Amino acid sequence: MSTFKALVAIVVMGMPITALAQATGESDSSSSHAKHEIEISLGLLSGLSAASEVSVGGVAMTSEVNGIIGSIAYNYWVTNEWAVNLSVGVANADVSTSASGTGASVESAAVIPVLFGVKYKPLGLAIGDALRPYVYASLGPYFGFASNVRAGVNTGVESYSEAALGSRAGLGMELSLSRRFSLGLAVGYRLVSDFNRRIGSERNHSSPEFALSLGIVVGR
Repeated sequence: MSTFKALVAIVVMGMPITALAQATGESDSSSSHAKHEIEISLGLLSGLSAASEVSVGGVAMTSEVNGIIGSIAYNYWVTNEWAVNLSVGVANADVSTSASGTGASVESAAVIPVLFGVKYKPLGLAIGDALRPYVYASLGPYFGFASNVRAGVNTGVESYSEAALGSRAGLGMELSLSRRFSLGLAVGYRLVSDFNRRIGSERNHSSPEFALSLGIVVGR
């Protein structure tokens, strides 16, 4: 998928979500439920790895932090139970360094997901006033960026970017700390189609995920 097509996909997917927010807001007579929230998440994927290797021909050191994920999301709560959201994150960041008698190379890569989705916190399953379970689902493009810098006998710089369609879904629990702040814990799975070329250590970046989040209500 080209970057241009991915951007078109963002616009197309955003239109029905915006329409849903407007329709729900119009049908909900209690407009005071509407609120804006910034959500910051940090977590791990199942593929966390790091390795180093020493061989006769030289030294190869690899540091792959492709298991670390982070994102920032904007949630618009159209009711006390339903929110639509937009999130931008960083996942699968790789850095690989190798050196030998013929030269050295540095390879780096990152995957940036831009996702539209929904979040549902059923009031009927709330535990007291502060603890509420939720489910979430989102869809959008995963942008992959990779570069390889070589120095020595063969010197050169190679860089490329791609986009792949992906989704994520899961469930979690949210603890309300005050009217403005909340903490969340979530487990889920992200399903991403293959990139045409390897981004970091692999072409496919599907994986289970585990994340902690901080929600901050802004505005009203």
